[in-house]
Amino acid sequence: MSYTRGHAPEMVPARLGLEPAPHRQDASPERPMVPTVVRWPIDVDPGFERYHPQDPWEAVVRDSIVAYREGRTDVARWAWATDIVWQVAANGSFSEEHHGGERIFAYHTRLVRLAEGRFRQILVALEASGGPLIEAHVRTVAQHADRRLDMPSLIVFELAGSRIRRVTEMPGNHAEWERFWAD
Repeated sequence: MSYTRGHAPEMVPARLGLEPAPHRQDASPERPMVPTVVRWPIDVDPGFERYHPQDPWEAVVRDSIVAYREGRTDVARWAWATDIVWQVAANGSFSEEHHGGERIFAYHTRLVRLAEGRFRQILVALEASGGPLIEAHVRTVAQHADRRLDMPSLIVFELAGSRIRRVTEMPGNHAEWERFWAD
């Protein structure tokens, strides 16, 4: 069984948008989060860290998501191949590849900085394939000045040897993604 937002034991649906989840009171559109530790700005349901998938590949991805979002990058890296690649599959200048953990951390830090602390991804579902491909369905939201981004995105994790080797992030609307991140 795969994870679906709001449908795992002891999980309640969080609000979509730029507001923090109900259990988080440290950020808002008026008072954005300022990163002090490298974290993936991804929101999950309360209790997600206690969700234990049956699929071993999904468990590796879930463990990595939990650790990275909590700023425990050393633990997240245990699940990553040393030559991990995070590819953003969009058209234009924001179609890019990040090789290695440090570059992946820099990528997420840059998105938060460019959106002035208002970049988030909300995990909607984590889908196991019965093999080494795991899909994360997310809602990507960001705000910068008068621009707002709000779209579904798909993130595919490819595993080899029980480690995440490649991550492909596909924004739901390439043109909107490019417009938002353009100067």
